[in-house]
Amino acid sequence: MSDRPSTSFVILTRNQLDYTRRCVEGIQRHTPEPHELVFVDNASTDGTLEYLRSIPDAIVIDNDENHGFGGGCNQGMAASTGDRILLLNNDVVPTHGWLGALHDAIDADPHVSLAGPRTNRIAGTQQVDDVGYDQESLAGLDEWAQEWTTARRGRRTPILRLVGFCILMERAVVDRIGGFDLRYEIGNFEDDDLCLRAGVAGFGCSVAEDSFIHHFGSRTFAGENIDFTSRMAENYRRFMDAWGMTSADLDPETLAYPVQRLVTQTSFDRDRHFAPLVGVPDLGARVAIDGARDSVCVVCCDRIDPAGTRDALDEAFDAHAGREDVTVVVRIDPRDRSSMQLLEQSADAHDAAGLPDVVVVQARDDDDRPVLRVADEVVVAGRQAWARSLLARRMGVAVRSAY
Repeated sequence: MSDRPSTSFVILTRNQLDYTRRCVEGIQRHTPEPHELVFVDNASTDGTLEYLRSIPDAIVIDNDENHGFGGGCNQGMAASTGDRILLLNNDVVPTHGWLGALHDAIDADPHVSLAGPRTNRIAGTQQVDDVGYDQESLAGLDEWAQEWTTARRGRRTPILRLVGFCILMERAVVDRIGGFDLRYEIGNFEDDDLCLRAGVAGFGCSVAEDSFIHHFGSRTFAGENIDFTSRMAENYRRFMDAWGMTSADLDPETLAYPVQRLVTQTSFDRDRHFAPLVGVPDLGARVAIDGARDSVCVVCCDRIDPAGTRDALDEAFDAHAGREDVTVVVRIDPRDRSSMQLLEQSADAHDAAGLPDVVVVQARDDDDRPVLRVADEVVVAGRQAWARSLLARRMGVAVRSAY
């Protein structure tokens, strides 16, 4: 299977350890293709985090609060390294041949860059209404799924919207449209919005009829006692606002939105349709990172090592004094209580007229890969200097030492 593209699985967790364990065991049993596991844990308290850390070679991002579906997926996608990215719920169980069939759906059509499977429990056309196995114990799942998918081998169905419980996409999609729009509350319509933006940008979607995964469905919503109906209504309102719709645009009977018209009659606009993955940048940071610039120098502040942070800031300002072609991006963890003050002190110690453009990105320091993806150079100092240097060089980023 080495001829397959490498795939980064991005899996969010929020408690529900038993379901996560079933998901991982299913992946291990039915996924011979090259892949990496990227878990984003949204502050679980039931032993999930400890379990994830026990999985060999898994990348685990540990959030101390719930960043939601969109925010967590963005973290995972930013930390991923695969040629393709698979967004996967933790309440699913894969079956034989599932990932290969998704790859085939993309490979078979140059216009298709996103693919999803069939399943037992989901809203929309990806659902199989009558499955021949026990949906709670999963007795008979593997046998039934293999027979069902074999009978449909090579079949694909073009579609304009895939459901976010399982979506395989080319990395080019993320490079073009970014990740999930964070305007939505936890759960619902982030996947609609993502697929619409992908469609507007020219990336087609397909359902692989010969790929099947079991879906328990809404486990996190049930576990968190989230009011699904009210959350759905609020996110639908935000979705309509984002796409300029009114109630007059909806089907009077089903309240469905006009997905075909939206995709075919909307021109891609990066300012409107790109959702950045890098932390939670302020407006200035988005302009600096996403707009025209010749070079980006990144300083990753260390909330545990203020002396190292100050050294790195001073080095960045000294190295790029008076340069108008360089933007210095300063990554500060939201939990960091000192780095903003250190930034101000370092700036005050340098000639204001000679300072390069400086923007601040608020992003956690658990994993610097998201911010390093936009960097041409990183300044390292302090306790994490060696590890950060190694990571940067692996990503093709030049390293400048503050020593």
